[in-house]
Amino acid sequence: MAKIAIVTDSTAHLSDDYIERHQITVVPLSVNFGTESRREGIEIRADEFYQMLPGLKELPTTSQPAVGEFVQAFEKLLETHDSIIGAFLSANLSGTFSTARTAAGMVEGDITVIDSKITSFPLESMIREAVEMRDAGKSKEEIAARLQYIADNNRGYFVVDSLNHLHKGGRISGVSALLGSLLQVKPIIHVTRDGKLDLFDKVRTQRKALDRIVELFRADKEAKPGQPSRFSVVYTDRPEEAKQFQERIGNEFPDLDPQLTQLSPVIGTHVGPGMLAITYYMG
Repeated sequence: MAKIAIVTDSTAHLSDDYIERHQITVVPLSVNFGTESRREGIEIRADEFYQMLPGLKELPTTSQPAVGEFVQAFEKLLETHDSIIGAFLSANLSGTFSTARTAAGMVEGDITVIDSKITSFPLESMIREAVEMRDAGKSKEEIAARLQYIADNNRGYFVVDSLNHLHKGGRISGVSALLGSLLQVKPIIHVTRDGKLDLFDKVRTQRKALDRIVELFRADKEAKPGQPSRFSVVYTDRPEEAKQFQERIGNEFPDLDPQLTQLSPVIGTHVGPGMLAITYYMG
């Protein structure tokens, strides 16, 4: 049986235990505080980051891995594996995927890289499914096809306190003229089919915003009756609110097993504190 290596980036936010047990290679992105750069998941953890964020005078920035980091990781893995399959955060949110693809072209070997078109829980789920399929003896081609299906069918809706972080980080377009007025409402951001972030709706209160994204999920679920869904409530720095929302989802959709996921520091830099989201895919 061919030996397949699995690679992702740190925004998948996999636990250290899972990474070690399943031999996942994670190439980290970094959060930059002025001239100080910290690698996500290694030199800065989510809880530490969200405790720091409110007291920062200037927003941190983020940076993707250098092409050499991917080249080094790929070359090392190919010494002990027949092939590599990697899934990375949306190419429309970061240059990480493009850098990984460039590195794959510089290394002699069987390497497939996939744009997840999202990040966080759906990317984590892609890696978990890849592990399950690899361990079940599936081929790299079968795994790649499944990961591409997930990438094409991901959904994500985010309720943010304001668009400040997304706007300053350049992660959302076409809202500059609306920014001032939107600060008084709860913007709902969605992940488009090609992996971009865009303003979907603006709602007057947090409760109504959460009601709205539940309605959107319900419509998706009813459009594909009988199909299972991998679903998570994703949050930045308010775990109690997230837990309450998770319980609500579980009560309203008893056939689901809603997960609870904290957003990684790199992505948290761009959405800011107070974010709640739902992410899922059907089938």
